[in-house]
Amino acid sequence: MKKSKLYLFILIIIILILFTYKIYAPYTIQDFNAVNVRNMDLIKNNIDDEEYSFAVVGNIENSIAIFDNRILEKIKANNMDFILSTGNNLRDGDESKYRVFELERAEEYEKKFVVMNKTPLKVESEYLKDEDEPGYIESESLRKFYQETFSSYNVDSVFSSNIGIFYQQEVGGVNYYVSGGAGGELIFDNQKSFYHYLLVNVSDSGVEVSVEQLENNPSVFSKFLVNIWVSLQSFFYANYINILLVLFIGLTIFYILHREINKEVDYYRDFAYANHEIKDQKLKIAMFTNNYFPVIGGVPISIQRLAKALRKRGHQVKIFAPEYKEETEDESNIIRCNSLYHYEEAGLAFPVTNIYSPQIKRDFQKEDFDLVHAHHPFWLGNKGRKLAEKFNLPLAFTYHTRLEKYSHYVPNILFMRKFFKNRLSHFLIKNFANNTDAVFAPTESTKEYLRNVGVSRFIKVMPTGIDFDYYDRPQEEIDALRDELIGEADHLLISVSRLSQEKNLYFLLEGIKKLKAKSDLNFKLIIIGSGSEKENIEDFINDNQLEKDIELIGAVDFREMAKYYLAADLFVFASTTETQGMVLLEAMAGYNPVVAVKSSGIDDVIENGYNGFKTEEDTEKWSSAVAKILTDSQNFEETAQNARKMAESSSIEQMAESAEELYYKILQLKKYQ
Repeated sequence: MKKSKLYLFILIIIILILFTYKIYAPYTIQDFNAVNVRNMDLIKNNIDDEEYSFAVVGNIENSIAIFDNRILEKIKANNMDFILSTGNNLRDGDESKYRVFELERAEEYEKKFVVMNKTPLKVESEYLKDEDEPGYIESESLRKFYQETFSSYNVDSVFSSNIGIFYQQEVGGVNYYVSGGAGGELIFDNQKSFYHYLLVNVSDSGVEVSVEQLENNPSVFSKFLVNIWVSLQSFFYANYINILLVLFIGLTIFYILHREINKEVDYYRDFAYANHEIKDQKLKIAMFTNNYFPVIGGVPISIQRLAKALRKRGHQVKIFAPEYKEETEDESNIIRCNSLYHYEEAGLAFPVTNIYSPQIKRDFQKEDFDLVHAHHPFWLGNKGRKLAEKFNLPLAFTYHTRLEKYSHYVPNILFMRKFFKNRLSHFLIKNFANNTDAVFAPTESTKEYLRNVGVSRFIKVMPTGIDFDYYDRPQEEIDALRDELIGEADHLLISVSRLSQEKNLYFLLEGIKKLKAKSDLNFKLIIIGSGSEKENIEDFINDNQLEKDIELIGAVDFREMAKYYLAADLFVFASTTETQGMVLLEAMAGYNPVVAVKSSGIDDVIENGYNGFKTEEDTEKWSSAVAKILTDSQNFEETAQNARKMAESSSIEQMAESAEELYYKILQLKKYQ
């Protein structure tokens, strides 16, 4: 498996190097204009004005076999002073470019030569390839302009190319040469099409131009073969980087397909461990989380409860968590990971941990863990996955959070927010879960979601348990708190939520506003929690004259929360982002029926008419459900008792027992597979 990954890594690195070179290479190419000017200065300084010789070559087209190996060698043997190329790096003679000619400045010279790519002659069709573009200047008026101009300035010769032939014609005292056989394709069945170059000798007696033809020029059939060879050679020479890129990308795709086709997958559960039961083994468990206390939230509370209950059963649990600006009262069994910086956006505090710190690995190795439990599918959670893989330890994962509901925290650049919401969030969950040994889902509906996104691992439904130790409170303490909170109202409603956009709090406020408008109920709602929307919620309360009906309590220590639930009558909730609605069960443990909006995390917890009501996201239906519970005193008491019974089925002891069972299973599978 490691060799396979290494090979794939090498292929990807090669592709990246080729891409980098392809981007970098154009910036290293010399400017043709600058090179030509420099070379013309060298020619001017190094030749005799009276006598010199030079070679004229047409389009080379990257030919190594013809130009480099044959023509260039002959030119060197003839000791030419310089070479002129009429290839396609020259001006093509288009009408928009003829003003570049400054022949007036050349009048002082005795000999004058013009080099251009397309000839200003109309070449007969018998000399041309069957192409849409003829290869010479098509405009008759422009051809005539060039011919008259060259004649008026006494130009000796005009050299051009762009056609794979040798052609010569005199017009108005000017000799025009087409030399197109320096390496490109030849024209079939054409005697004028052969490999050659022009040799120009300049002396006192005048200008002499001769055609230097290569020996053994090909026949018609040979031209066909040579053309194929030249085309292939030119193509590979000019595109070798692209060819290498395509080759290595193709190899990478082939390798991935080959690996996937030949990878054996067993979709049946392995029963091999059944005869090797691990009994009474006390485990050392490493948990990895992106957020933990002192930040108050569902995930930290869930982890704290599971760790507490597992320790009661004799297991050791260490929690790898971010380093915060402040510490908790008890830092024992918490391994803090250094933070690079603290990200804060819209009330969301998120320390960015340095997951590349070698200290994390050293702390991990020192403890000699039996298994790893990740609570997030990225960052520190992924660090835990890599450590489990490195040390061949079983890995469990708890799906806590509906990531797509937090897309508003993603910068809205190039549709990233929408991409994260619709695609990336689900891909992260699926990809991470499928690289673990087993997954915990808090409810049946979240298990269904995991299956729908493509998670194929074993999934165990395990709700976050309730710590009933905190609910053992003196009645006089509860009564005193109730009297303090309720004021002159008859009913005390409670809601617990982070005050942030994803928690759907404005629906809750609108529902309370409607309840007040359509009923005579004397109630008060307390909202426990803090967050970025606090000021906006306060503005809503003041603008709608709800100051006597709604009170924001702020954050409350999680160990004190049970007292508030026990003091209240009814728990109201509007969030649709929960995977399990842990606060609902906490409220039920305090004998609170629940009225909430239907969602994946709520549906499994509330049974309509039994322990509360779940409604559509409609303030009319929601407020009616609240009124129905509060106005039927006899049914209310029964519903409150049912809520408590529901909560009692989800204790932290049962949660730990369920987790322990799965831990043993994946430990056995890892050991005996």
